Amino acid sequence: MKVQLLGPVIAFNAEARVPVQGQRQLKFLASLALGAGQMVTKESIVEDSWDTDPPKTVSGQLQNSAWMIRTAFEGVGVGREILASHALGYQLHVPASRVDVCVFRDMVRESKEQGQAGRYREASDRLDEALALWKGQALANVTSARLRARADGLDRERLAALEQRARLDVKLGRNEEAIARLNGLIAGDPLREDLYVALMHAYYGADRQADALHVFHQAKRTLMDEIGIMPGRRLRETMQSILAQQLQIAA
Repeated sequence: MKVQLLGPVIAFNAEARVPVQGQRQLKFLASLALGAGQMVTKESIVEDSWDTDPPKTVSGQLQNSAWMIRTAFEGVGVGREILASHALGYQLHVPASRVDVCVFRDMVRESKEQGQAGRYREASDRLDEALALWKGQALANVTSARLRARADGLDRERLAALEQRARLDVKLGRNEEAIARLNGLIAGDPLREDLYVALMHAYYGADRQADALHVFHQAKRTLMDEIGIMPGRRLRETMQSILAQQLQIAA
């Protein structure tokens, strides 16, 4: 058994897709899988499923959703005990190692440890494995506001991993790849100063000092026009280091 959350919410038994259908069941499954094998309270499942306006029949609807999910699992050869009922909630008996969110986080953590140890190629390869787990926007086929907020948090984790991947490209001398990756990230998040800092490092590593300085002025204009603030300390210090030709490429 495995559960995919980094994309549409899907459960698999080997290669067989578990036929969980309907928003109510998908939200229920997502809420349980995000709990990574732990018991999830009924209150939390209700909030994930109905936000702030649950129906009066919510208790019965939870029981019905649990029954339908167990039936779907049974249809692909998985015992109904995979979804356990407790007095205070429900528990999906799928280990964290079979939930893609948990695997992604473990791989990102391992990559950071490898990078800190100077093993940049291993760190880069590990991040590639982690990012390959993504099949689209997190929780792409569920609609509740609370789950969408949780999905936004997961999407931010992916962006952070992409930024770290670009920094590793710079360390490995893959500056043009880093430049392309970071320009794409900035287009989607133009107020994130760390992205401009990383892009300046990439241009400097590619012996494109003028382009690196242009990035600083681009960031300054964007920050002033959009939110009325000057560049922060890291951006200013990066510019000064480039002007002095003393920039140390960040890990």
